[in-house]
Amino acid sequence: MMALFRAGPWLLAAAAAATTLPAQAQEADSALAPTTAAAPNDTTDATLIEPLPLWTVAASTGISNRDDGPDGTWEALSLTRQLGRGYVRGALMRYHGTLLQADTALPSDYLVGTVAAGGNFSGWVTDGWLSLGRQDYGKISTPEGSRSSTGATGSTYFAIGGDFGKVLPLGHDWYLTPTATASYAHGKLLRPAPTETTFKDVETDEPTWSLSAAVRLDHAFGPGKRHYAGISVSRNWTSNAVSAVYPVSVDDETGTVDLASRHYADNWFEAGVTANMELTPTLHLDVFATRGTGMSSGNTTSAGISLRKSF
Repeated sequence: MMALFRAGPWLLAAAAAATTLPAQAQEADSALAPTTAAAPNDTTDATLIEPLPLWTVAASTGISNRDDGPDGTWEALSLTRQLGRGYVRGALMRYHGTLLQADTALPSDYLVGTVAAGGNFSGWVTDGWLSLGRQDYGKISTPEGSRSSTGATGSTYFAIGGDFGKVLPLGHDWYLTPTATASYAHGKLLRPAPTETTFKDVETDEPTWSLSAAVRLDHAFGPGKRHYAGISVSRNWTSNAVSAVYPVSVDDETGTVDLASRHYADNWFEAGVTANMELTPTLHLDVFATRGTGMSSGNTTSAGISLRKSF
């Protein structure tokens, strides 16, 4: 049996959530989850009742570093259309991550498209998203060198999720937002054959459920209270943090191995900081950083930045 410590579907889903900024709701998108900015829905600030641009284009990038493990990186572009208090969004994300199996490194590149919708309705915030993309397997690296897969060269990636929360004004421009998030992702992992064997590399299915309960505290500041800084803490769970494989059957003539994958759940805490800055009335900068602790596959630090232009 081989244990695989991995940056698999749940981490990719988090990145995807982050790419739709503003912040984790996921959107810091989540490189692809959404969150609606924590401004109250019934504000009477004159600067907020002027006609607002209906379209926003955003460019995002980020990195996720696992302790004693590989990094994951993402870049994304998104286009958002405001519809009253709601929005619809399309995003395209590239994600690069590496799976470590013993002394073997398995890099992958994902190209994922996401459609999302949500909004802030009388202080209730909600987002939903659907992602579909392609995972391309990179060269398998071992102490003996690197090689291409002898089996599949790529697979389909799918994810769906949503969140729901409430913005609670605390006074003096402070806002508290508890949020619950649920998502499902389905991808595959390439399992390389042992060195110096005639077996072929095979894939295993990796369905992943994820849940999160978060609380975020934001403070509005600056002229017109157009800038936001926040801190957050969340409790997270995934059904597939670490997986292991074992052979079911082997065809000695063709070298085909049928494998089954066993998935191990995990739960952990995550703390984060966010900032949403208005550079001009139509140009905004969003940044975030998070630290996950208590993770069985290695604690993770993530950071991202997004530039949004409205028109």
